[in-house]
Amino acid sequence: VVAEAMKDIMDEPSSSLEPREVETLFGVIRRLHERDVAVLYVSHRLEELYQICDTVTVLRDGQVVHSGPLNEISRLELVATMLGRELNTEERTAFTGEHSSTGRTVLRATGLRRRALLGGVDLSVRPGEVVGLGGLLGSGRSETMKALVGLQPLDAGELEVDGRPVRRGSVSSAIRAGLALVPEDRKAEGIIPHLSVRENIVLAALPRLSVAGMVSLRKQRELVEVFMRRLRIKAASPEQKVSELSGGNQQKVMLARWLAMSPKVLLVDEPTRGIDVGAKAEVQALVDELAEQGLGIVMVSSDLEELVEGATKVVVLRDGTSVAELTGDQVSVDGVMAVIAHDR
Repeated sequence: VVAEAMKDIMDEPSSSLEPREVETLFGVIRRLHERDVAVLYVSHRLEELYQICDTVTVLRDGQVVHSGPLNEISRLELVATMLGRELNTEERTAFTGEHSSTGRTVLRATGLRRRALLGGVDLSVRPGEVVGLGGLLGSGRSETMKALVGLQPLDAGELEVDGRPVRRGSVSSAIRAGLALVPEDRKAEGIIPHLSVRENIVLAALPRLSVAGMVSLRKQRELVEVFMRRLRIKAASPEQKVSELSGGNQQKVMLARWLAMSPKVLLVDEPTRGIDVGAKAEVQALVDELAEQGLGIVMVSSDLEELVEGATKVVVLRDGTSVAELTGDQVSVDGVMAVIAHDR
């Protein structure tokens, strides 16, 4: 039965396995290989590929961009191919703000662990600092962001905001502490499409706007007006359905919702995904502006150039574990790729 299954595709078979179980799996694959059974193995974990695979095919944006013997391509070259980058590039951090972060730490996460997802993530953020989370798809970037705000259950780890502990696994505790997340998939996890721009913006702030359980429409409109003007949200009116806005303006509505809560740390996961070039520049400028105003920011982006240009520090994740913290001149496309590829 196992042999029959192995003739087909194994798609991320080790994603939910412990290290001991992975070794057992590899033993089975090697025995099948000796019996001339063909195995098509899909994985984002580079060390697994180099342990058990003979050839590698890289797909990017639905197209084959490389195929050949695995022993003829280095890990760094493989990562560059996966990300669509050239080696020896000269990109360096080009953060546009002139601000500097303060000495105190506003967010500290230590040893965040979740079986098969996070193996130990350490992260610290200071006011005015933009910390990028780098890594390949499946490295634990989004899982880390969700864990910070209580959306991802944790088996272990400590979380502090302004030196005060935050109960892990509790969304309400994270919000009260001053953490806010703009999720990766704004349509599935962010906006409520059938509600208006106003309703989407004030959603999280309703308890603050209510008196004896009654919410003032006037206070809602005043709050919405402030953030529509501040974030330059383009809509026919605050009562227009948010689903009718462009992707960039929907993203600004998400930002407005959490900025209305006066957070201490803003977590933005793929903030420019699915929006046009002009809106992308506006969102990037907003992140920069918020950092200049002293907000601590953690940012995830699959676009390495965007990540290094927007971050003052980059924490690189690999297999759910933070493996390096890059600062200063280390913050570069090549620097991040080298860590991902184990070359640093």
